[in-house]
Amino acid sequence: MFETHQPGYVSGRFSRVFMRNILVCLLGLGLYVVAEQPVYAQNEQTSFQLQRFRPWSDPAGMFTTQSGKTMGQWNYLAAVFFNYAKDPLTLRFDDGTRNEVLSHQVAADIVLGVGVMPWLDVLLAVPMTLYQVGKLPDDSSLFTRAGADLSGYAFSDLKFAVRGQILKEKTHFVNLGAQAYIGLPTGDQSNFNGEDSVSFGIRLMASKQILPVLNLALNLGYRYLPLTKVMNLVINHELMYSLGGRFELLRNLPNGLDIIADISGATALGDGAALEGAPFDFYIGARYYPLQYKDLAVTLGFGVPLFWPGYGSPQFRVMLGVSWSPKEHDMDKDNTLDHLDRCKTIPGPKANRGCPWPDTDKDGLTDNIDACPKVVGPKANKGCPWPDTDKDGVLDKDDKCPRKPGPKANKGCPWPDTDKDGLKDNVDRCPKKKGPKENKGCPWPDTDKDGVLDKDDKCPATAGPKENKGCPDTDRDKDTVIDRLDKCPDVPGDPKLKGCPKKVMVIVTKKKIRILKKVYFRSGSSRILRRSYALLRQVALVFKSRPAMKVRVEGHTDNRGSRRFNTRLSGRRARSVMKFLVRQGVDKSRLEFKGYGFERPIASNRSRRGRRLNRRVEFTILKQ
Repeated sequence: MFETHQPGYVSGRFSRVFMRNILVCLLGLGLYVVAEQPVYAQNEQTSFQLQRFRPWSDPAGMFTTQSGKTMGQWNYLAAVFFNYAKDPLTLRFDDGTRNEVLSHQVAADIVLGVGVMPWLDVLLAVPMTLYQVGKLPDDSSLFTRAGADLSGYAFSDLKFAVRGQILKEKTHFVNLGAQAYIGLPTGDQSNFNGEDSVSFGIRLMASKQILPVLNLALNLGYRYLPLTKVMNLVINHELMYSLGGRFELLRNLPNGLDIIADISGATALGDGAALEGAPFDFYIGARYYPLQYKDLAVTLGFGVPLFWPGYGSPQFRVMLGVSWSPKEHDMDKDNTLDHLDRCKTIPGPKANRGCPWPDTDKDGLTDNIDACPKVVGPKANKGCPWPDTDKDGVLDKDDKCPRKPGPKANKGCPWPDTDKDGLKDNVDRCPKKKGPKENKGCPWPDTDKDGVLDKDDKCPATAGPKENKGCPDTDRDKDTVIDRLDKCPDVPGDPKLKGCPKKVMVIVTKKKIRILKKVYFRSGSSRILRRSYALLRQVALVFKSRPAMKVRVEGHTDNRGSRRFNTRLSGRRARSVMKFLVRQGVDKSRLEFKGYGFERPIASNRSRRGRRLNRRVEFTILKQ
């Protein structure tokens, strides 16, 4: 909710007298205007304001129903409200026919206001029609400007208003306020957007918070309008009334959301007035506050007439408004307003601009009573320190080495470095043995006594040479040549050839067992030719040197023949290779096969050489 924080303004005698005089003057001016107007209808039938929705953008109000509050001194309001009305003026004839004089109307209201006193606001409303579509009937007996086009843009009558608060809910049960306004005939009188003389209105506004989240408001007022007659419709001075409610749906969140609703109507007074043409409308919508203080409000609403469609009451109305009404806030309740408060969320004295006195030296005494605010000292010495000659934080009276800085834990003496390794004894886990800082002053161990320190040893519990990072040498292919010296560690070979066989036909990479020769099959068959046995036996030896390895055998063909034939042939050939490896002692669970046909060529099938390359068997490693 919007609140003003200016206490005690209702009770002052000057305030009451001043406001009473303002309202009396405005009322007198309005009565003078009424008295000076002729009582006969000499106005053009279009010289009245058809637009009934004219919000004053009360921050604590609803759509057209205002609260009994004011904004507070020097608080201000800037708002713009748009609304679209469908068929706001329709003529109904005795024979049942209808004529939509205005079918569409888009209007805007700009409202500016300022609180000139704690209990008094001054407001200016600039209404206008942004666009409307319509035409007067062609019957000259009804309108002197029969058939005139009403479409286009037009200004409406400027309005000046004062709004005052008489009672405050905190002390008088309800918020009660009064408003008076004067409308100047600045609008376009040729298309239902302006009166042909001054208009005047007064209203009383009462509001009350019924529940923590529910606010209700009631408005009653009188408005004088110049006499205008359109067929059987008489427009003259009228009694206005409205009832509204605002439900604070997200009251405790920084960004609030309210549900608002209005019932608004008017009853014409004087001869010829009829209830049938009197407007009686219902509005409902939501108001969202995007900012923390709820100074910015975005309102969206929808309105329809109730019971009967009065003049200016459309079939439906859609409204959108944005208002900016910043208030004086004191978030931390320290009596220093936020715009003057350097610490808006932390209470503090005015003498320090709303901030708590600091304790710069963190000695338990705030700076305003600390004789040495930048130096730690005991309360007994008014915040000043006892002498500390070596500036080590240990007072001389407690310092065993008063001329040499040292920590309090060592009674003011510096920590020694017994083993001279650059680490003081208090952080040295081995204060009597030299060791690096990375091991907290202890020498690195060599658990397996292999000459490789544990920090560099990949096998700290098993002795091994430095060349193998402290791990014992292995021989995967069991050819008596250790792996780090074996040029072919996955295939048994001759030690004289650095562990490689005389003919190296297999190379193991990260993703493949790459064969350096082709696997040959009988043409169009899956039978392996004998010339490929040696190659496949060398592949089987790889499995024996790598007991965890799993492989997929993949068969590929060229593009001669049908896709189905080649896919089946490549699958049978891959399965034949897998069976051969199983006969060589490879566990079947470590193998799988798949035929791809000619789906994955590695060369162009247009040449003989390319087709030869595409006919191949590959071994893809699934697990090393």
